This record gives sequence, structure tokens and C-alpha cells, in this order.
Amino acid sequence: MAGAGQPFYMPLTWPIGHVSSAIMKPDDDEPRAPSATPELDMIGHVTSMIAACRSFAMAYMCIFLFYGSGDAAYPAFGRAKEYDVQWMLPIVLRNVVATWLIAGLWDWFLYFSPLAKKLHKYKLNKRYPAFSQMRHDAIATTIASICGAAVEIVLCHYWATGQLAGAIGANGAQRPLFGGDGTHKTWVSVAWMLTCTHWRVPHFYVVHRMMHPWKNRYGPDVGAFLYTWVHKQHHKSHNPTAFSGTNMHPVEAVLYYSAALIPCAFGAHPAIAVACIIDCAVGAWLGHDGFQWPGSGDYFHQLHHAHFDCNYGAMHFPIDKWFGTFADSGKMVRQIWSDHKDGGGAKANGVHEPTLVANHARATASPRRTGPATQRDGTPLRRSVRRSGRKKSGEIVVH
Repeated sequence: MAGAGQPFYMPLTWPIGHVSSAIMKPDDDEPRAPSATPELDMIGHVTSMIAACRSFAMAYMCIFLFYGSGDAAYPAFGRAKEYDVQWMLPIVLRNVVATWLIAGLWDWFLYFSPLAKKLHKYKLNKRYPAFSQMRHDAIATTIASICGAAVEIVLCHYWATGQLAGAIGANGAQRPLFGGDGTHKTWVSVAWMLTCTHWRVPHFYVVHRMMHPWKNRYGPDVGAFLYTWVHKQHHKSHNPTAFSGTNMHPVEAVLYYSAALIPCAFGAHPAIAVACIIDCAVGAWLGHDGFQWPGSGDYFHQLHHAHFDCNYGAMHFPIDKWFGTFADSGKMVRQIWSDHKDGGGAKANGVHEPTLVANHARATASPRRTGPATQRDGTPLRRSVRRSGRKKSGEIVVH
């Protein structure tokens, strides 16, 4: 999403447009009250399609600009018939570098740059996350990006061997992205490109909902088991930043990026699947940045991190509305699960660690000191370290 109050075309200008608008924003500007809706309006859908075009443009560069032709072409067009570190390693390195350039620089801009003081009032949770969380999430997200590379590597092998259609035609030649036949007709490829986020959201809902407690009345709660052993890692980012977006257990990361299999099932060009992987990554990073502006303004998912038992999907495809799990407040979460013996929300779930619930309570409580992230003398935010008793990692605090 473009962020609260920004034009629909803003995703195509990221990050230059967002940084420049932050510089030019008047200091006396007042943030809008954040709100969540169960589905997007027409402008929201158009904005999503523009963001999908951004993901597709990045995929196009990854396939056609970073590689040559013939033996130097993208591995899916021939070289990947055999697994070889010479073509696999560049994909892994590309993902790791992109992770730090996109998520890393965006977190730096929002939390540590000279504009951090000015942007603080737009933060959805006025407290800053502990530096230990940011460090953990950065490492976990890097591992998740390697998992995304693994998904792409396997797909390249299946494309190159012909076990997946889309990359190589019947004559053994590389299939065109546009102007081909069947699923490679121009209008079909454009439709895949524009609706990328829309068709991957149902996949995200299923994977995500599966890893939360099912609260079923009979039989074992498989969701509670998956939450405890897999998805709980993601919810330790109770005060999310960009690096929190794909702070996932490797099992969850592989399932998350497996959305790229959807276009493969229809014989779409590899660029569509790679665009999906990129859209999963960038969408999660910018959607978790914790700011209503100049980032995505994704208060819908922010509420999921705060209250757990709601908003499992996204507004692009209103499955939460249809299944009755949409909530715009903690009170609404309790109403949704009022007929369940444990209720709903962070404190009601026995599968959530007590320390996690306590951390969430502290993070969402009203801060003792509001206002911009500065020290008493007006100098920019510093990182300080609090220690008491056992060893604890540093926390970003406002002096």
C-alpha cells in the first residue's frame, strides 16, 4: 500500500518518492488516526496493482538484465538442468543483498536516520522496539530470504528440465514473456502481473490461518501445535519493523514463498513466479514497518500482531470479512471469540509465552513520554543499553 493519504502511484516511486515527501512534509503536520477496514476500496486495489508492477519490474531485472543470453541466460532457460553452485549461489547472494538494501535501509531510514525525529509521530506504536528484536529479526529475515532463494532454485531446475511448463517451448527454445501463445499471450501475462498480490493473498491466508490455534471443539488443535513450534517466532516481533516482515521459521518461510507455485500450475512465464516471490518479500517488509506514513500504513496487520486472533489475511481479498475474523480493535476480537471458553486475543491464548504477552502489553501501553524521538537537549535519538539482573540486549529508548 502507498501509505496513509498518499497517491495510488506511490509504490512505483519507492523509496525516492517516500523519502522526498518525508523531507518536504511540514513539521506541524498532524497524523491521521489509524483505522482498519475489512476490504480495500477501488483506490486501494489500484494501488495494490501498481505495487505489483513494482515487483514485476524487479523480477524482470532479475531475469533479463542481470543475465545474458545463451549459456549466460537465466538458469531456468537451460543451465539449471543440473544443480550446480555456479548458478545457485548468485540467486542466494542476490536475495541476501536485496534483503539488506530494502528492509535494512528502510528500517534505518525510519528509526535511525536524521529524519527519525520527524517521523516518530507517524509510528503506530509510539514505543520503539528493543534493539535485540531488530537484530534477531534481521538475522531471521536473512535466513527466510535464503529459503525464498531455495524455492526459486528448485523451480529453475523443474523449468529447465521441462517438468514445469513456462520457460522452454516444444522446440527447446526460450519462451517469450509477451506475445507468445496460450498462457504467454500478452494480456494473460499482464493480468498475472497486475493481480499478483490479489491471487497470492488467499494462499497467505491459508498458510497463516493454519498456523494459529483453530479453537476446534473436538480433536487435537493442529494450529496450536504449529503455532508453538513454527509461527510463534514471527509473533515475537510484537512491535514490528521492516525486518519483522519475514521473521519466520524456515518451515513457514518455505510455505510463505511457495505462493510462487500458483502461476507455475498454469504454465506462466518464470518472471511471474519470481515476481510473486519478490512481492511476498517486499510486501511483508514494507507492510510491517510500523508506520502509517511514509510506509504502507498497514494498520490491518498491525492489529493482528497486537491481538493475534484476527486479521489473518489481507484487505485485497476479504477472507477475514467472510469468515468473521476481521477486527478493528481488541474489543472486537473478544466479541468474535466470545463463544469460546478461552475467548480471544493475546492473553487468552495459552500457546503464547507469558513473556511475549507481557512484552506486547508494555509495547502497546501509552508511553510515559510522548513526542519525537529526541534526547532532552533536542539531539537525535541514540541507542542506549539497559541491563538489570540477567543479561538483556539493548533497547532503543527515548531519553
